[in-house]
Amino acid sequence: MADTPFVAQQLQQSGNARTKKSRLIDRSARGIFLVCAALIVAIIIGVFFFIGLNAVRMFSADPHSLNFLSTVTWDPDGNLGAPSYGMLGFILGSLVTTLLAVIVATPLAFGMALFMTELCPGWLENLLRPLLEIFTGMPSVVIGFLALIAMVPVIRTLAGPITPIPALAGYGWAAASIVLILMILPTIISISIDALRAVPFNLREASLSLGSTRWQMMKNAILPAATTGLATAVILGMSRAIGEALAVSLVLKGQTLPANILTPAIFFQPNVNMTQPIVINFAEAVGAERDAYFILGFLLLIISFLFICLSRYIASRSVYK
Repeated sequence: MADTPFVAQQLQQSGNARTKKSRLIDRSARGIFLVCAALIVAIIIGVFFFIGLNAVRMFSADPHSLNFLSTVTWDPDGNLGAPSYGMLGFILGSLVTTLLAVIVATPLAFGMALFMTELCPGWLENLLRPLLEIFTGMPSVVIGFLALIAMVPVIRTLAGPITPIPALAGYGWAAASIVLILMILPTIISISIDALRAVPFNLREASLSLGSTRWQMMKNAILPAATTGLATAVILGMSRAIGEALAVSLVLKGQTLPANILTPAIFFQPNVNMTQPIVINFAEAVGAERDAYFILGFLLLIISFLFICLSRYIASRSVYK
C-alpha cells in the first residue's frame, strides 16, 4: 500500500505525457490540413491569375481585339481585311449545345434516378450501379470517337438533303449535343440518386398512408423534397457540358459560325463552340491570336465558377419555407 501514491503519480505522469502527445499530433494534423487547404486555394487563384493575365495582353497586342464580344467574325490573321476576334459565335455554340443537352438529359436522368431509388429491385440495382459508375468514368475521347464513326454518318444520311454541303452534313451542334447528353447523364443521375435517397423514409410512409399511389408519392412528396439536390445535379451537369472539349471537337469540325443561323440546317453542318478552337488551334497560335484563346479559356473559367457558386447557393437553401 505504501507504493500506491507512487503508482498513482506514475500513472498521472503517463497520462499527461499521452495528453501532450495527442495535443501535439492534433496541432500537427491541423497545421498540415491548413497548409493543404491554403495550397489548393493558391493553385485556384494562380490559375485564374495566369489565364486572366494572358487574356488581358490581347488588348494591348492588337487594338482590333476590342470587338471580341460584338461580332461573330473570327479572323485573327486578317484574311478578310482587318483582324477580327469575334467570339459571339463560339459562345453561342456552347450555350446552344449545353442547353439542348441539359433539356434532353434532365428528364432522362431524373426518371432513371427515381427508378433506381423507388422502383428498382435489389438485384437489378446491384447490376445497374456498377454500369453507371463505369459509364461515369468512361474517357471523353472514347465517346467522341464512337460518335464520330457511328453517329455522324447516320445524321448525315438523315439531314444531308437540307444542308448546303451534304458531304459535310452530320457534324455540328446536333452531334455535339448528343455527345454531351451521353457525357452528363451519369453525372446528373448519380447526384440525383443521392438527393432522392437523402429524403427521409418517413415522408414516403406519410404520403402513402394518406392514400397516395406510388406515382403520386414520387411526384408530390419525393421530388419536391429533393428539389435542391436535383437542381444541383443539373447545374453540375451544365458545368461539365459547357467545359467539355475533346469529344465535342471531334464532331463539330467547323472554323466559324455558319451564315444560315436561322434555319434548321444550322444544327447539321460543321459548327463551333468555345472549347473547339482552343483544342485545335492553340498550339500553333502566336501573338494576339494566342491571347484570344486565353480569353476564351478565361470566359469558360468564369462560367464554370458561376455554375459552382449557383449550385452551392441552391444546396444551401431549404426546400420548405
